[in-house]
Amino acid sequence: MKYLMIILDGAVDHPLKELEGRTPLMAAAGEHLQAMARHARVGAVQALQPDWTDDVEAGLMSLLGYDPREHFTGRGALEAAALEIELDRADIGFSLNFVHTDGHQLLDPLAGGLPQEAGRELARYVNETLRIRDIQFYPGAGSRHVAVWRDGPDGIRCTPPYQAHAQSLRAHFPTGDRAERLIGVMWDSAEILADHPLNKRRRDQGKPTADMVWPWAPGRSPQLQGWGFRHGVGGGCVAGSQVVQGLARLTGLKVVDVPGATGSLDTDYTMKARAALSALERYPFCLVHIEAPNAASLSGDLEAKLDAIRRIDERFFGTILDRIGKLDDFSILVVIDHPAYVEERKAVPGWTPFMITGSKEKRQVRGILPFDERATDDAEWRIEEGWRLLDQFLEGEPG
Repeated sequence: MKYLMIILDGAVDHPLKELEGRTPLMAAAGEHLQAMARHARVGAVQALQPDWTDDVEAGLMSLLGYDPREHFTGRGALEAAALEIELDRADIGFSLNFVHTDGHQLLDPLAGGLPQEAGRELARYVNETLRIRDIQFYPGAGSRHVAVWRDGPDGIRCTPPYQAHAQSLRAHFPTGDRAERLIGVMWDSAEILADHPLNKRRRDQGKPTADMVWPWAPGRSPQLQGWGFRHGVGGGCVAGSQVVQGLARLTGLKVVDVPGATGSLDTDYTMKARAALSALERYPFCLVHIEAPNAASLSGDLEAKLDAIRRIDERFFGTILDRIGKLDDFSILVVIDHPAYVEERKAVPGWTPFMITGSKEKRQVRGILPFDERATDDAEWRIEEGWRLLDQFLEGEPG
């Protein structure tokens, strides 16, 4: 038996006037998702408790079978693991954005979406120019990188840049133990980035500049029981998201390198599908994470969210369903980790739909639930602690 788990990040949303009271998932889900639901057991899951609002990424850990109340420390540590950065117990990993500011307000949390090599160039430049002994900067991709504070303080608190959008910088700077040190580094980065040739070119082209580093989501490395030990099988992971790649590395899943899998709106869904099928030839289990719906919501771009869901249906699921039956008996879990509201540019905890289908699932003849927000109200199969869903999928428990 082959097991394929697909996380559609942030695909749940509100009903919208522009869509005549439908959600983006209701409006854009195409023939493949609809056909899967007709041959699936559909349920509802709560990956995170309602009060878990600051770190919704912990929902990914939950869906991988680890109780975030026990194991989640902060997404920065997961992104450090994705880049294979060693963290000692006293070290803190931070997610790191380059942000666009006017010196007073945060104008763009992604600095206009830096090309990958441009972002890497700036991260290396900041690290080499500031030369701070205990705080280092590591290049990731585009506007998203990692900072590590060796022997860093407990109790440092940081605001995600999305939450500070169009607001005062100073009102959202880090707080807590030794926060002034980190704020000083942020101002120092602004000074050296101002005259960087890349920013000069972007300024001349009328594009947002990368004006400051913004560290956030601090965390120490979590201790997670290995995937093989927990489940007795090996597995692969197809994801452009550094958070998911980090979770995979920490749990022992093999991260598959996929050209064109960016973890953003421009990802290559066909290549992701082919990579997942290839991974299933080698392993019994494969995790696929698709970030685009969440990225569109955080950017406030409804058309991008609709387009992402349509292309996921056509290119990703179309490729999967066309070929997976040639491998072996199979089971597929499709799940959404959390709602992400495009009007509010915000991701929050909440109930989301999931469906389990496969070669041994029978066509549903009555009580068919669509794979969308309606299932969160109507599904009889409800899993309140999201970290229990994976075991039910792998063990084939009925809803």
